[in-house]
Amino acid sequence: MVEEYAKLCKLSAKTNEERSFSEADIEKLRDYCLADKKNPHASVMLVAMETGMRAGELTALKKEDIRDGYIYVHRQQVFVPKTDSNEDSYYKYVNYTKNEREHPKGGRMIPITEKCQMALDVAFSLPGNSDYVFHHPNGNPVLKQSYMYYLRRRCKTLGIEISNNHAFRVAFNARLIEAGVDGNERCFVLGHSMQTNERHYSFSDRRKADDVMEKLKRLETQ
Repeated sequence: MVEEYAKLCKLSAKTNEERSFSEADIEKLRDYCLADKKNPHASVMLVAMETGMRAGELTALKKEDIRDGYIYVHRQQVFVPKTDSNEDSYYKYVNYTKNEREHPKGGRMIPITEKCQMALDVAFSLPGNSDYVFHHPNGNPVLKQSYMYYLRRRCKTLGIEISNNHAFRVAFNARLIEAGVDGNERCFVLGHSMQTNERHYSFSDRRKADDVMEKLKRLETQ
């Protein structure tokens, strides 16, 4: 929704430093996760910092969604709270991302850079069999809330004041800017649903994703 993108642009909102992990923060979190890489929650975090994906998108990611050098993001895990109509809270999977619920565009593609591939390799080495990228030894997928709890606890342990997954999205957006990725391309990769951008790109336009890939590669080799 336009409102979602506008929140990132409001001058009255928190500063980047208040809502984004710094490079030092990310390095601390990366080191911690690599030391705890047998924990599936750690692998979720490693991929989050390299893709800017939402927590619900990460925990809904299937192995079949990773192909041809890209991550195909087109579903999310949603928490359904307990209500009068359902006796218990539960999780469900829906075939649309947060910004595409009312305006589906078929999902988006995120380029897999060298660092992103290394993070994915950690997930692929998790014990157990599952269709999901992030899973426990019994094959059950990681739940969004448990990952967010893990992230909060790790940030507290490391003395990092920010403790939400959205801070990875903001930090990744900053990296894209540093790599020379323009606003329209950033919307494409991060899944911002700016209505003014919808007529400039579509999921089938791989050229835009290829351009982003090249710019991120140049940044990583600097």
